Amino acid sequence: MTEATTGQGIPVAQLPSRLGWRWIRNKRLETIPDQPIVHLLREKNPGALVDQLSDHLGAVVPHVVLDVGADPAETQRGKSVQVRKLLDHAALGLRDADSWPRIGKLRFRRYALLSWLLKKNLPPANLSRAPHSDARHLLREYLSSRRPRRTQQEEQLETQGWELAAQNLPWYLYLLSLVFFPVYYAWWMRAGRVARWFMRQPYLSPGESADFPSFAQRLIATPSRFENAEQVRKLLVHAFLADLADSYKRRLWRWKWVPKDCYPVLLLRNLRAESTGKLLVRLINDVRNETGVRDPLLVIGAGTAALPDEPLNEAVTLEQWSAQLQNARRRRSSTAWYVPVQVADEPSNLDDEASVPLGQVDLPLKRSRLVRRVPSIVVVLLLLGGTGAYAEQYFGPCGQLMPWRNAGMWAEGDECVGLSDGSFEFTKQLPPGGDNKVETDFLADFTNAQEQIKRQNNDIDFQRGQEPDRPSATIVYFSTLSAPKLYSSTLNGVREELRGLAAAQRSASMNGGPLIRIELANGGDRMKHGRAVAEQIVEFAKRAKDSDSPVIGVVGLGGSWAGTEEAIKRLGAAGLPMVGTTTSADQFQQTSKLYHQVGPDNRQQAQFIKGYLDRFHPGKNLTVYYSGSTDDLYSPNLAEDLTKAYQPRPATRIRFSAESRINCGEQEVAFFTGRADELRTFLTTLRNTCNPGSGAFPHVMAGDDITKFMLRDELDASVTGNLEYTSFYGKTSEDTGVELEGRASLAHDAFNVLNRALVNVVGARVPPEKSERGVPTDGLSVWRGIAEIKAPDKPLFGITGHLDYAGGSGQVPVQKRISIMRAAGKNAPYPVWTCENGRCEP
Repeated sequence: MTEATTGQGIPVAQLPSRLGWRWIRNKRLETIPDQPIVHLLREKNPGALVDQLSDHLGAVVPHVVLDVGADPAETQRGKSVQVRKLLDHAALGLRDADSWPRIGKLRFRRYALLSWLLKKNLPPANLSRAPHSDARHLLREYLSSRRPRRTQQEEQLETQGWELAAQNLPWYLYLLSLVFFPVYYAWWMRAGRVARWFMRQPYLSPGESADFPSFAQRLIATPSRFENAEQVRKLLVHAFLADLADSYKRRLWRWKWVPKDCYPVLLLRNLRAESTGKLLVRLINDVRNETGVRDPLLVIGAGTAALPDEPLNEAVTLEQWSAQLQNARRRRSSTAWYVPVQVADEPSNLDDEASVPLGQVDLPLKRSRLVRRVPSIVVVLLLLGGTGAYAEQYFGPCGQLMPWRNAGMWAEGDECVGLSDGSFEFTKQLPPGGDNKVETDFLADFTNAQEQIKRQNNDIDFQRGQEPDRPSATIVYFSTLSAPKLYSSTLNGVREELRGLAAAQRSASMNGGPLIRIELANGGDRMKHGRAVAEQIVEFAKRAKDSDSPVIGVVGLGGSWAGTEEAIKRLGAAGLPMVGTTTSADQFQQTSKLYHQVGPDNRQQAQFIKGYLDRFHPGKNLTVYYSGSTDDLYSPNLAEDLTKAYQPRPATRIRFSAESRINCGEQEVAFFTGRADELRTFLTTLRNTCNPGSGAFPHVMAGDDITKFMLRDELDASVTGNLEYTSFYGKTSEDTGVELEGRASLAHDAFNVLNRALVNVVGARVPPEKSERGVPTDGLSVWRGIAEIKAPDKPLFGITGHLDYAGGSGQVPVQKRISIMRAAGKNAPYPVWTCENGRCEP
């Protein structure tokens, strides 16, 4: 094929445009085009064309200039050596001239190995030695040669490092370091990309070799002398072109994945007949015909005359050549890729041909350098972001080594809320005790309570495998496991409840009853995140529905807060029964039919207080001071119930604040229904308003939110005076055999409510013959079991009194024990009045 113009040929100034700027990739997603072998023809100084094109390509387009005017060698091996040296020079030149910010570094992995093996020129293999031992040794040597070169001092330091590692590294790491390179070598020999390519390419019949070392053995034994030299030369060209093609493949895992902006150019000086240039051009032409693999290499030669070969077709342009290429390839034409182009001589008034400038290549893809770094930038940003996110969670409230294990937990400010799978201890989010021994001991005790439940859960998992006939289930303890202050009545109450749950769990397991696991969930301070955590509990219950330990209910609920009410709605809608420990707001019974509690509600408490005042403080005026918090459902509800119960006698409700004035006088009863953390402020305001020694000091009482912990550890004796408060656990039963106090007894009873309900439904044992047709163990069946806890048949004798759900809504125990406790200074509070089952006594 040829391209000619009218007159004397293409002007030099138009050469880049007439060649179609084929070294520029115009579209980001275009495939590699078919690149011709262009032979520029000019009678006068054709070598200047190569210099002009080289200057035009500059540092933007990777290119290399080869002088191919030498005569071919007389022997076949000599010709192979000539071709190898030309391609060696071309590979090194393209690698060094590669404008890597534009197109990415060009690498010649296949060709480098092939050239390295052919240079060995070893004699054929000696059959008396191990098969392919020379090849395997050389391949190991080649892999070692790819490591960066080191000075003698660096080698000595490396040797000393290995000796030090042998002494200090664990044996398994040292062993791994010894076997790494042999394992990598074995992988590279069998499954490496280069080895696989050699065994799949068509030249020198690699299928006749058992593996790549066997094929390499043939390559090091002077194949141009003992095998087909033409095949060796074609293999050299094929490896060279395959490496270029591989550099232009887009792979997402590559560092430089964006398609390259320009194509490499091979400039051939002195391309003429009967030269090494003609041999190289013929090889490139034949390899492209035979393999059918596209490569990006544009070959441009310069000479005085076209290469004599097959008769050339009629003159065509490069565009017409592309249209006719397919047919020429199928005919295996020796000139299928060869396109001679006549270039006009320069005018005689120009003495130096190089004075005709072609300009510099200006690639249109100006942002390719930035775009090419997008993957690395994204990876770095992801790593930084991921590392930052991991560090934030690790050093945050929910800090865990493996956060994916507790997907149901998340950080809310300084709190870690959500459902734990048992691997996370909620004490990690609390502020450290510092140098305060009391706080440090409290934190350790809080942690031990959680670890005790974790150990017992593991024991239950083991027992379940040993005793498959025992029912098994899961209970979620859902409460306030975080607070702004470490050593507080809130967290002390939670610690006590965890103790009570652990004691009840251990007792149920040892007495042959159901095997019940306990999972912990934190709704946050004041149950602010109760609804969101309830969603996690519901999802957990769905996942565990068909497991060996389905979720049968929730205990705790963290007190009477607005967040608690939202949680009750969600849990009830999901069919999960709930048993509150300290919850007492009247409205919870209307929120969900599946809600229950182990203590009296505020309405019962108000009636009890009225009876106590009628008997011991008749005729006195009642003033109720309640909390002003909008999310507190307990305080205003109890205040309203008290004022209604006390009528028609004078009763007043006052929203308490630090500026409030207390009604003084011996005929006054100041009843505080606020939260425990506000009690100090209330008592201080009371003493400042009413002088204790003036005879005008009122009788002071408080609701059930007051705890022994607060009276003992948070308030001074001078502040408390003679304070009376209601308690659901002030006087505990002595016939249960369990020594617990405070809120631990309430949690113990709450656990036993669900435990008894499960026994009521499925029994303490499930015989194998009934396991297939028994009642399903789920929340609704356990809800029915709670309804069976009633007198006189099946009451539950708890630590805090008898639990009977027979009357009223069936959600609050009937005539549950309730006491009036008196705190006098630092002395332990003691009961002064207790009512249960309709009977009251001091």
